[in-house]
Amino acid sequence: VAMLIKLHVRHLQHTVITHRRRRQQRARRRLKQMRSFFMQQMIQLQSKYMHMFAMLRLKHAQLDEQSEDLENTEIQPKSPPTTTTSYFDFWERTVPLFTDEQFLNSLHVTRSTFRMLCGQLSATLQSTPELTSPHLEQISPEKCVGLALYFLASGERISIIAEQFALPRARTIKCLKVFCNAVMSSLGKALRLLPQSEPDCSNVLAGFRKECNMPPALIGVLAVCCIPLRCKAKGDAALRMEFLLDDRMLFRELQLSNASGQRALLPPLFADAPNELSQLPRRCINGRQVRTFVLAPLHQNYPLRPWLLQQYAKPAAPHEYDFNEVADHLQDLSDCALHRLMSRWRFLSQPLDISFQTASCIITAATVLHNLLEELREPHMLEWGNTVDVSRFRSPPMATAPDSSEETQRALNVRDFLARTISSTEM
Repeated sequence: VAMLIKLHVRHLQHTVITHRRRRQQRARRRLKQMRSFFMQQMIQLQSKYMHMFAMLRLKHAQLDEQSEDLENTEIQPKSPPTTTTSYFDFWERTVPLFTDEQFLNSLHVTRSTFRMLCGQLSATLQSTPELTSPHLEQISPEKCVGLALYFLASGERISIIAEQFALPRARTIKCLKVFCNAVMSSLGKALRLLPQSEPDCSNVLAGFRKECNMPPALIGVLAVCCIPLRCKAKGDAALRMEFLLDDRMLFRELQLSNASGQRALLPPLFADAPNELSQLPRRCINGRQVRTFVLAPLHQNYPLRPWLLQQYAKPAAPHEYDFNEVADHLQDLSDCALHRLMSRWRFLSQPLDISFQTASCIITAATVLHNLLEELREPHMLEWGNTVDVSRFRSPPMATAPDSSEETQRALNVRDFLARTISSTEM
């Protein structure tokens, strides 16, 4: 019995040791196979990636060669190039070779209008030390105007514009400021002014009357947008832009503000009396004297005043719906005007990598130029606005403040009177 037990134990030990060793060997062998399989897969992926990358680079190089050959064949009949055009010779060599269509799509003005602008601004630009300093390379008025228009139209960053025009970034910004100041001093007062003279007011009132059946007391449509700034400060900085549009959707008033640091947002346009709008003469409508007013957007928390009306928040009566229908149509027109401005000057649809003061100067001059080009009936191509979405620039509402002014009740009465007048004259 003892011998049998001894043999059984020895057999059991042999079986356990043998099976455990074989199990460990199988586990090591399986792990080794898995490791080698993983490495093989990684090597295959890497080789496929390198092959794909090389093919894409080869295809990209072939496309570049084809485009260069095509450009050379197009330009060669006019003036055969003897040397390769440098990236820094954009204004001196590339722009003069532009066709009229290329010039219009690059600067968003025609050549004749560009020459007209240079002629009007050359005297002012030639007298500025930033462009004619003897210690620096002199910048011609044509180059200054071209640089500014290309920045406004292209939406490229300042650093890229500086490289293309072979100027330091700081001097490029100075050149932009000089151009904008020249525009404002030469054209600003004539092209951006609230209608005040009687002929101008009458034309605007008649224009709105014809457009939307509004009684002849509406002098403008107020709108707000928010333009992002790419600044070094922490947090998202944005520029709040309030503007007043007339019946032709030209920009008559502009207010820019920025809430950052110690700076607070400016009060809304025409919110505080007296102001230029509240002092305009009253208009007689159906035997009642009504103040000349502007229409403000509904959800921006503007105070309700007899000269600053807005649509009904919760319309109930038929005449209230009629008033809101007219107001909605006017707000759609203001969106179209903003889209037209941003598609002509695409720098507005990109985050601006400049300070608030510089941005305010450039935006104000851009609206003046836009008014000028609209009055000159300059071409405005539809494809310029393919990538512009004005809904992305909606401004958040301003902080509300308690409003116990007596003017609020007067404004409610005036709005109700105008709404009933619209309903009674509806076709």
